[in-house]
Amino acid sequence: MMKQQINIVAYQCKACGKVHFPFHDRCLSCKGREFDEIKPQGNAKLITFSQIFNLPWGFDNRFIFVGVAEFENGVKAMGQITANDPGELKLGMTVKPTWGVVRVIGGEDVYGLIYKPIQ
Repeated sequence: MMKQQINIVAYQCKACGKVHFPFHDRCLSCKGREFDEIKPQGNAKLITFSQIFNLPWGFDNRFIFVGVAEFENGVKAMGQITANDPGELKLGMTVKPTWGVVRVIGGEDVYGLIYKPIQ
């Protein structure tokens, strides 16, 4: 499997510096309308997570973990977490972001953000 670049673009307000993901027409903080595009950088800190048991078609797993993590430059994004038990996860832990196959639909790979806990 070929490793792919993390395919996320966030937006930083030119007026106040608040980072937005996904895009908003106006800054949620200062209502500014001009943004710089930024990419997530470095590892991320796990902010919240949940375990999902009722999965849609295309998942071969009995359950998955999903979570929101904050990258070193302030970008916050949701992704799938590679864990087998909720005891492996704790809020504030460092996770390594990767981009890979999260499910298969109609024989086609679907790519997304995957977080791997760093022990």
